[in-house]
Amino acid sequence: YRLDKVVGLGRIWRITYDGQERDKKQAHMYDEKSATLVTYLNHPNGWWQDMAQQVLVLRKDKSVVPALIQMALKGSTINGRIHALWTLEGLGALTAPTVQSLVADANPRMRIQALKASETLYKAGDKSFAATYQKSMLDADSEVAMQAIFSAKFVKVPELAEHVKAIMVKHPSGGVKLVGEQTITPPKPRQNGPFN
Repeated sequence: YRLDKVVGLGRIWRITYDGQERDKKQAHMYDEKSATLVTYLNHPNGWWQDMAQQVLVLRKDKSVVPALIQMALKGSTINGRIHALWTLEGLGALTAPTVQSLVADANPRMRIQALKASETLYKAGDKSFAATYQKSMLDADSEVAMQAIFSAKFVKVPELAEHVKAIMVKHPSGGVKLVGEQTITPPKPRQNGPFN
């Protein structure tokens, strides 16, 4: 299509797949019912997912909380489940049992998001997540284990260094060990740069 040759015209190109017609349905999110917006969290277009989440949080309509919990726990798409989780967090309706279920989810992406969302509950006073972080540091998925370390450090879990040292011995991932080392002994800033 030689789109790289069209320069200086300020164009925004809408590129579509040749074998599939573009979805031309226009969004009217502010006019939609909250229950309809929940279904948009599963939409194949990420913009629809993001906007539905934003409008739901701005509305503060807690009537959709049961549907959001159901979607977060058993939704049909991982992106929809993640958006449901963060919509619950944005509405102030996130509960420890929901997050604990998601920390044990089969999908590592969901476990990572649940660990991140748990930080809100920990900071609000639910210190039981300290044990969850410690257990998740041994997750077979190295990204989940690293997120557990990041979350524990972010919320300032007591005795984090001792827990991380124990994990570094047990976890087979080099990435987890590196993150553990840098959590215990953060790298010193470089002193030879012109801006230091």
